[in-house]
Amino acid sequence: MTLKTLWYLNLADGDYPWIENGLYPVDFDRYRRLAETIDKGGFYGALVATWPNDPLASASFVASYTKQMRFLVAVYARMTPPKLLAQQALTFDAFTGGRLLLNLINGRDNIMQTYGVSTSHDDRYVLGEAYWREFHEHYRAGNPTNFPNTPLVIAPTKTDGIPLWGAGDSAAGLAHAGKVIDVYLTMMRGLDRIRGQFDTARASARLQGRQFADLGALASVVVRPTRAEAERHFYAMFERTGAEAIRAKLDEAVHRRTWGQHSLATFEAPDERRRGWVRSLLAGRLPALEELRLERRLFAGITAWSPLDIFDTGSSAVYFVGDPEDVADNIKAYHDEAGLSALILAAWPLIDEAETVSRLLLPRLAEIPTSG
Repeated sequence: MTLKTLWYLNLADGDYPWIENGLYPVDFDRYRRLAETIDKGGFYGALVATWPNDPLASASFVASYTKQMRFLVAVYARMTPPKLLAQQALTFDAFTGGRLLLNLINGRDNIMQTYGVSTSHDDRYVLGEAYWREFHEHYRAGNPTNFPNTPLVIAPTKTDGIPLWGAGDSAAGLAHAGKVIDVYLTMMRGLDRIRGQFDTARASARLQGRQFADLGALASVVVRPTRAEAERHFYAMFERTGAEAIRAKLDEAVHRRTWGQHSLATFEAPDERRRGWVRSLLAGRLPALEELRLERRLFAGITAWSPLDIFDTGSSAVYFVGDPEDVADNIKAYHDEAGLSALILAAWPLIDEAETVSRLLLPRLAEIPTSG
């Protein structure tokens, strides 16, 4: 087996979708072309996230235009009755040859409240355990017709049920992962942090007599034929965004995360590197490229859904940057030293960068053997 490398199937697209005039308008034809690009490019699959379209409906829309990619569809536990979700999963799998994966989302309190869900963060994890057990039972049972004159049954495509992917860094999240999840995910960090996170997750699964099928991370990537080209393209996101816009986004993030207690000017970042970023931005300057390096070819950046990570709480806005050998070697170190066997990547524009990653990086990643 080789490393499972997925891309993002997302409407948050554009040259720099986090800045004014950098976000493409909603275009379902482009969404279809993105799915076709991922499929033909040799990716294992794509993460279909909640942004702002319904993920399962979106995956169903484009699935018929693809032949082999898997769809990792984001799902909130208990939002849909488990029997109905099982029926939807059975139908999707039957029509696609078993290409559905589910990404379990616990959700932030402010988002869940918009759906009328007031259960606390930790309680959602606990209640989710029973939900996913019931979902599996309904999926494995298949779904027969309610009409006796037409005795049809949609049988499960996968005898072991739908693979459940998901994260969980908190104590409640790790306990949930150990009991429920098949593929454990976390946000990309430095190698030592990832190794420690994976070790903690493995221990949680062992307590339940289980082990994960894969361990994965979400990250971003800029790969070019040469290291210099990759670094120029990566740093261009900062130059195009500008210090003022980055500062404004971070000020909003600090205000939200501290419940209005702090602004960027009063926020104390957790380490000297990040405090340096904040000082530069408050002075109207961009951090230099080298100041953004986290380790080796790993740099702190910006994505459509994450600002520069001054909080050090884990972020998909962490980029592998370099030539194909640089990036593949860095990813191989995560595999060899931490056990990474799945990777969900993004870069913008999504179609253009998927083509680049498919051409330059995927052949190198295919050389990394895994035991999964």
